[in-house]
Amino acid sequence: MKKLKAHRLFYVLTLLGTLLLLLTGCGKSNKSSLQQIKERGTLRVGMISANPPYESQIQKNGKTQMQGADVLLVKKIAKNLGVKYELKTMDLDGLLPALQAKKVDMLVTSMAPTPERQKAAKFTDTYYKSTNVLVVPKANLAQYKNANNFKHATIAVVNNSSQQPMIHKVFPKATTKDLSKVTDLALAVNNGKADAFSIDKPTAIILLKKNPELTMTSWRHNDGSKGGAIALPKGTSDDLVNRLNEVIHQNKAQYSKWVDQYAQKGTN
Repeated sequence: MKKLKAHRLFYVLTLLGTLLLLLTGCGKSNKSSLQQIKERGTLRVGMISANPPYESQIQKNGKTQMQGADVLLVKKIAKNLGVKYELKTMDLDGLLPALQAKKVDMLVTSMAPTPERQKAAKFTDTYYKSTNVLVVPKANLAQYKNANNFKHATIAVVNNSSQQPMIHKVFPKATTKDLSKVTDLALAVNNGKADAFSIDKPTAIILLKKNPELTMTSWRHNDGSKGGAIALPKGTSDDLVNRLNEVIHQNKAQYSKWVDQYAQKGTN
């Protein structure tokens, strides 16, 4: 009889424990992406460490700070959500892996939602669209007035950027020199390791301010992407996406002005 009661007690306790675990699990899974960020109180944002005029590091009062159009957009997002924000900077190669590992809540770094990237992330509406250029040494400008002369050139691009597949498509016989940072592009051309580099026009304007021996050619090209958007983990709930789209549409015109301002200002 005692054994029977003990078995029944054990069964009841096991059943209660299982139900408690199930209820706890359900509580977690029912929290939307927006609720999770609000409860944490801090929005974790990944962006490129050197990607002016969108974002770049500066030294101010002995401290490293981030500035740029994307930083201003993050501030607008955090204010809309009623939370603080934390910026986590990295190279372009590390952005999507960090997002997939849930080390950041989103990427705000003017990232184009290419088909390949859409396999790894969910994207908001786009908030900015620019055109791409080719930059060469001023001394070689006459040589590249005809775009056909780039057919067999060595063209520097940022690895995993939207310019990388674009150059492969437009100049299939050209050689691309894949670099990890935007700031390495001008260095590669100046050192003769590349004949030219390709980047969006606002970024090129900044790079040329610090590299007056370089210049833009007349070549312009749309990379085929929709433009820059915010990247989110797969499975992000619609409430967060909708709030982000709301902020984007409220600030889309202003964002273009921020880009122009930082392009003219440079990285100082």
